[in-house]
Order: sequence, then structure tokens, then C-alpha cells
Amino acid sequence: MSDPKPPYKYSLNLIQLNESHIHPVPPQDEAASGLNFSVNLENAVHEQNGWVLCNVSVTIVTQKSAVPIGKLSATVSFSLADFQTLVYKNDQGIAVIPPDLLATLNGIAISTTRGIMFGVFKGTPLHGALLPLMDVKAFAPELPLEGK
Repeated sequence: MSDPKPPYKYSLNLIQLNESHIHPVPPQDEAASGLNFSVNLENAVHEQNGWVLCNVSVTIVTQKSAVPIGKLSATVSFSLADFQTLVYKNDQGIAVIPPDLLATLNGIAISTTRGIMFGVFKGTPLHGALLPLMDVKAFAPELPLEGK
């Protein structure tokens, strides 16, 4: 059976920790209420180098308070072999990336951030704050991306 998706050629060229913070430990009853994770994902392109950058920011709060107890931000950058043919600008000047490729890159970026979080928070009160698995399609733009 043939694969309906085009064989995209990409490589990882940068993993960068932008920031990490652990705020004061919440009271025991508040911490026991469980954790909520707010994940923000932003994409950018660097046309000259043929890169797609995925910026992942995570804020951790307890279920009883909106005060952050931890934050982490990371950038994962990918180099696309066929950048000039895959990525183009729409009428508004916004870079358009094939949705299935963007979903793949975003999934890798979120998983990489999960690993970074584990390493950064290891041995701290947030040691058990494991970023849950999530569907990267939830981060898709509200308007459907145009295909090329």
C-alpha cells in the first residue's frame, strides 16, 4: 500500500531552552488538587535558511489557583530540504506550510519540550509535572491552511 503523504525531508537543527521558572511551592492541599498545563505553540519561518521554528511555551498551574507554579519555553527548529517549493506566502504575506508537515513538526516540538521539562524540573517540586499527550491538530489555525 502506498503512503498518500509526500515524503518530506527535514532535519532538526536547533533545540533551545528560552526560559524556565519554578515559582513558590503551593500549599499541600492546593498541590494535591492536580495540575493544569496551558500550552502555547507558535510557528515562524526563516526564509533565508529554509527553517521552520516551533516555539512551545508551557505554564503550569494547580486546579485551585490560576497563579503559575512553573513555566518553560523552548524553540525547536527544523531545516526543510525543499523549503522554497513547500513554503510560500499567501495574499496576506503569511507563510503557508502544508498542514500535515506542520502537524508533524509541531508534534516533534511538543514531545521535545516534554523531555526538556522533565530534565529541567527533575529533583524539584515539579518533578512529577509531566506534560500530557495531546493532539497537535488542536493547535491548527482556525482557518484551514491552503494547500499548494
